[in-house]
Amino acid sequence: MKTRRQDALTSSRRSTRAPPSVENAKTIPIDLFIEILLRLPAKSIARCRCVSKSWAYILRRTCFTELFLTRSRSRPQILFSCRKNGELFFFSTPHVQNPERSSRVAASYHMKFPFDDRSYYQGCFVPVNGLVCLPHLLESKKRVPMICNPSTGQSFVLPKVRTKGCDMVYSYLVYDPVGKEFKLFSMTARVYGSCEEHQVLTLGTRKLSWRMIECSVSVRYAQFNGICIDGVLYYIGALNGPPWGHGIVCFDVRSEKFKFVNKAEDMELWSGTTLVNYKGKLGVLLSFGYITQDSEYFELWVLIDAEKHEWSKHVCVLPPLWKNIVSDTMLEFVGMTSRGEIVMSTCYLSNPFYVYYYNIEDNTITRVEVQGMEAFMKDNTVTSIESQGMDAFVYCRVHISLSHVEDVKLM
Repeated sequence: MKTRRQDALTSSRRSTRAPPSVENAKTIPIDLFIEILLRLPAKSIARCRCVSKSWAYILRRTCFTELFLTRSRSRPQILFSCRKNGELFFFSTPHVQNPERSSRVAASYHMKFPFDDRSYYQGCFVPVNGLVCLPHLLESKKRVPMICNPSTGQSFVLPKVRTKGCDMVYSYLVYDPVGKEFKLFSMTARVYGSCEEHQVLTLGTRKLSWRMIECSVSVRYAQFNGICIDGVLYYIGALNGPPWGHGIVCFDVRSEKFKFVNKAEDMELWSGTTLVNYKGKLGVLLSFGYITQDSEYFELWVLIDAEKHEWSKHVCVLPPLWKNIVSDTMLEFVGMTSRGEIVMSTCYLSNPFYVYYYNIEDNTITRVEVQGMEAFMKDNTVTSIESQGMDAFVYCRVHISLSHVEDVKLM
């Protein structure tokens, strides 16, 4: 009798420890099973793939990964890329829902990579459908581009861009929503010279290789942080002229064709101008320098019709409480949320670290403290640019993106 009880107890423990396969889970319909898994974070999905072959089969299917990505798009996160001692760290936080005047949010650490400090400004870290391009990863003492997924920890190195003696490389990760293709678009240029070669690398092909494309727009250099909206990459370039000055270049990801959008007569573009996604349209934020407690307003331009070069201008007057909330901080534009809120922050790490949400319709400002990066900030807090020097300022620089989504698709 004692032996039977021990056998029964052992059998019961084994049954609770070992996850049941999908085929034997008769009490849970497959639709409900998928619905439960869709609510898990990306890292938990990766662990669930190891439960059994049947679980792995379901979680690797295209229909599941597309459903997971669709849900992720409805709740985008903020992605922080921070540099420290020749390494690039990734953190993320959720957007604050229904924030009060002052709120807090926790940051989650994802992964890190070795990175060439000298090339920190020669590329953008804007996430596209969960993927991020590192244009100049330091790999075996060579600078090569890499694609990574901060949510799953996956990454792979891409072929090096052919420069032919050029000094600078501008790279953008773009996406074609029709063909569902990721592409890496790069421009090579010489210092104080024109962008000489334009190249494209299509991801997902058997043999990854760069190919040259023709560009009908002549610019001396491009802005690093372009933005891709509905399959069109927008970036600011200094025109070879005439006319001289800065203009907005459009690159259609699918057709790989270029065109130019004329700015409005009283729109003052410069290299520090911020391009944003304003409810599916191209937006331009103009502040003419840092945003401080003495700032009273800034401009928001929205591209109404790209073919007719029509723009609408909005003057955003900051609320009276702006001076008290911002204090002596110098801010830069980060972008806009899907709800139409303008997000600002400092371009360097500090302790505490804040992100500011400005609601255009309500004319309200919310300060959100980002917690969880204290270990990263230990002994590297920058309190003053004047006291620490420009080297410390660059050393602790941070890039912030608002459109990061979790994608569980295996690369």
